[in-house]
Amino acid sequence: MTAFLSWYLLISVLGLLTFPLGFYLFPALADRGYTFGRAFGLLVWGYIFWLFASFRLAQNDFGGLLLGLLILGGLSAWAFLNCRNEIVAWLQTNRRLIFTTEALFLLAFGLMAFVRAANPEIVGTEKPMELMFINGIMNSPMFPPRDLWLSGYSISYYYFGYVMASMLALFTGIPATMAFNLMIALIFGLSAVGAYGIVYNLLVIARTPSAEN
Repeated sequence: MTAFLSWYLLISVLGLLTFPLGFYLFPALADRGYTFGRAFGLLVWGYIFWLFASFRLAQNDFGGLLLGLLILGGLSAWAFLNCRNEIVAWLQTNRRLIFTTEALFLLAFGLMAFVRAANPEIVGTEKPMELMFINGIMNSPMFPPRDLWLSGYSISYYYFGYVMASMLALFTGIPATMAFNLMIALIFGLSAVGAYGIVYNLLVIARTPSAEN
């Protein structure tokens, strides 16, 4: 339960931190990127951190993660200063969307975490390899990360998704095995609110009268 709550709080704070940046970058969307805020924030934070660790500008540790988070926060603060009044007005007039998004994410994330808690075994198909990737990334000082199945070599496979899972694990201090199952639940939760956001934005577009009419 503690690990679940720590991930929920971290990803939720990340979504709020990133919202001004999404609001600035997605002016054509009715939700201004709010429903995608968590996924967008994790993606941008992960990319910044990956670049710094890959170019040896930061270590793959809590300090490097915090540096990437500060850069993301700086970008979002800049976006907030450029459209502060619009953001405040949007938040005041879209409370139902905000509440629905938050409730849906908590429900979907919590439901899948409960399912994985009842069946947490990491066996079959590519799961052992994926767990190795997460462990290898968490135990590598720089990128590319170590391949724990081939000593002396780095992972020669696309691994950015596992970097994001490892980031959350390192930041919250939980082991790779728990991070594996929580990441499955998190992907489910992000997919649920992402699908809701797509439908919401399409419905708003469909209901908006065209300029020709």
